[in-house]
Amino acid sequence: MSIEQETSTFLEALTKSPQLRVLSIMAERPEEELTKTQIAQMAGIGRTTLYRVWSDLQKMRVLSPSKQVGAVTLYKLNQESPIVQSVMGIKKRLESVTSAVRKIEEIRELEKLARETFGREMPIGPSVLVKLHEAGALAKRNSVDLEELKLSNEEKDSVSSLLQAGLLDKSDDRYCLTALGNVTARGAMQIWRLKERETIDQTLSSIKVALGMISEDIRKIKAKAGK
Repeated sequence: MSIEQETSTFLEALTKSPQLRVLSIMAERPEEELTKTQIAQMAGIGRTTLYRVWSDLQKMRVLSPSKQVGAVTLYKLNQESPIVQSVMGIKKRLESVTSAVRKIEEIRELEKLARETFGREMPIGPSVLVKLHEAGALAKRNSVDLEELKLSNEEKDSVSSLLQAGLLDKSDDRYCLTALGNVTARGAMQIWRLKERETIDQTLSSIKVALGMISEDIRKIKAKAGK
């Protein structure tokens, strides 16, 4: 099962029961005041179902009456409820996780495209940028002599084009990366350097662990909701 599928499964777990469906919907609009009819409609459940589980919601203290309009009572999310706080925390963590997953997948797509275009070996130009990055030549005050980098002849030949492209800055025969060159170097490291790829894999593993912890939190909340 992919991470996206795991995340989807956890989100489904949050809204599997009518009680948690109501809680999840209300957590998306914590400041809104709604009637029971509106709550049922937004949660996608019937009024009969809502009335059947209303006592459970009261026991969980997830909703509280906020206003009386004639004979109609409006309710809003009780943000003081431990269960509500847990669910909102889970939803926030899930949003962070899914955002991280999307970013990592974007990096991997770029990696795949770059490898298909340039091959598995780092091209000459990016290799010069990476060497400057690793030498700490990120600003003029940290400029280095190219001899310190032990460049190959092909890499030396590429320096002029890198200067023209605005990726390098030169002063007194010393070189450093421009802001654009720094970004390009980091991108090249993510695509071609094993260390960077391992970092991505480690991040994915950490995300899986986080999802496992969130799953356990959901299980505990479901247990409380069922009491």
